[in-house]
Amino acid sequence: MGKVTIKDIANMVGVSKATVSYYLNGNRSKMSLATQEKIRQVIEETGYQPNKIAQSLATKDTKSIGVVIADITNPFISSVMKGIHDQCQENGYSVLFTNSDDHPDIEAENIHRLLQQNVSGILLDPIDANLPSLRQLDPKKTVMIDRESQDMFLDTVVSNNIESTREFLANMKAAGYQDLYFVTYPIEGISTREKRYQGFCEEIGAEPSRLLILGEEDSQDRILNLLASAQKGLGFFTMNGPVLLDFMKIINGSSYQYPRDFGLGSYEDLDWMQVLNPSISCVRQDSYRIGRVAAAHLLRKLHGEEQNKGPQRLVVPSELILRKSF
Repeated sequence: MGKVTIKDIANMVGVSKATVSYYLNGNRSKMSLATQEKIRQVIEETGYQPNKIAQSLATKDTKSIGVVIADITNPFISSVMKGIHDQCQENGYSVLFTNSDDHPDIEAENIHRLLQQNVSGILLDPIDANLPSLRQLDPKKTVMIDRESQDMFLDTVVSNNIESTREFLANMKAAGYQDLYFVTYPIEGISTREKRYQGFCEEIGAEPSRLLILGEEDSQDRILNLLASAQKGLGFFTMNGPVLLDFMKIINGSSYQYPRDFGLGSYEDLDWMQVLNPSISCVRQDSYRIGRVAAAHLLRKLHGEEQNKGPQRLVVPSELILRKSF
């Protein structure tokens, strides 16, 4: 048999071309199960491959998801991307990844280009979730990932940043570390950093001296001075893996060691953190699941399976990994 067409499938099943087309496009609500099974069997037996371009023109659905990544070098995002890819692939959607390189103009251009390509929907890992321009995105076809806006206007998938930070710090306190400090990059306007610091403040207190912002002129001196004058019970909690790495660079230039001189923990679990001796206790985000949940939620929205009840906040719980760093 030559190239099989929809007309061939229809003739073999004994239905109209429209019925076969409805089946291929997932519009099967008015079709009996027996008819669906006959069409499925004939397609399987003939090896029929639908014309994806023709399908997308007929349904106005390109079966593609555009993904806008703030910074593709961020180690957290690679597992998120894998989760997105796997979930979309299992549902017959292709994925177009773009990198904004932490630049708002590039992010805006990436979004514009994806919309010009008529993607079915967009998954957005934003540089700044509060940018007014993002409000122009269609909430029925967009889901935000990781960072969330102060006034939520898009469905957003996040970690339980506040609760997991509090729980982790409670473990440090229970282990005898009462003099605790939060180490971070600048916080303002970035929800993940703000919420982890909020969790710190709720568990430890909002005393400004307990906030150490790397990059500030005196941050390194403040850390080393704390170590020099430390009594038993000094501990540091770093905002994520890259912050921990920069913190360790400061420590490695000194004579201080954990857990001998201080306790240490971090949000995020990266492979190299397990290689350190001792390995680092941490809050492990389920970044792969974040990607899958975000993609699955977007696909449900595109298929009309989610009721329009205002912006939703979908929380993927993190896991505490307690090793020997405190």
